[in-house]
Amino acid sequence: MSDRIKTIQQFPFVFLASTMTSSDSELKQISTELEYISLKRQELVERKKIQCIFQELRNRAEYRQSAEEVVSKQHDIDSIDDKLKQLTERKAELQQSLESVLNAKEKNSEREVSSTSSQMTGVPGFNIFYVEAPPAIPAPSVILDLEKLPPRPCKTQCPECRQFITTETFNSVSSVTWLVCFMTALIGCVAGCCLIPFCINKFKSTTHRCPKCRTCIRTIKKL
Repeated sequence: MSDRIKTIQQFPFVFLASTMTSSDSELKQISTELEYISLKRQELVERKKIQCIFQELRNRAEYRQSAEEVVSKQHDIDSIDDKLKQLTERKAELQQSLESVLNAKEKNSEREVSSTSSQMTGVPGFNIFYVEAPPAIPAPSVILDLEKLPPRPCKTQCPECRQFITTETFNSVSSVTWLVCFMTALIGCVAGCCLIPFCINKFKSTTHRCPKCRTCIRTIKKL
């Protein structure tokens, strides 16, 4: 029993490989035959098309054919149809066999992995690690080009402290704010309406700042 445990500890997947060899060879053989059938069917379909085209051309040209030639051409087309039917049935059988082999292989691999893990749970020096699935929410992108920083907090690398941080943003009055204020005053909005641009962040500049070293990374101006 101790020798078996040592063997399993050193080669945990040897038993899986031995059981999967036969199924792998069978899968390879089925795949090869399926590929051959597909090529053969394509060849027969092309031959049938050519035979039908020649027959149609002869009929349109009023080409006089003997009874033997007509029977021979029709016999060729019928034989092609029979071969296509046989290949189609064989392809369906192979696909069904392929699905059954894949299902059996999957069940055997799951059974072997579960049995191997259960046997090796008590083996000293062997630990089983369970990997959690990645989160469904994608990770936020890190913008390294400071010229492409958006007007909102984002992840980037601080050029001063060289740390990867999420920037802090604050808005400040810019030339666009004063320009909009003067334009609203010129059109007659002098009863306090010209001060509205000072309350809207859309008309202000946005500055990105590092939350660790408090360095101003970039100021996004409207003009």
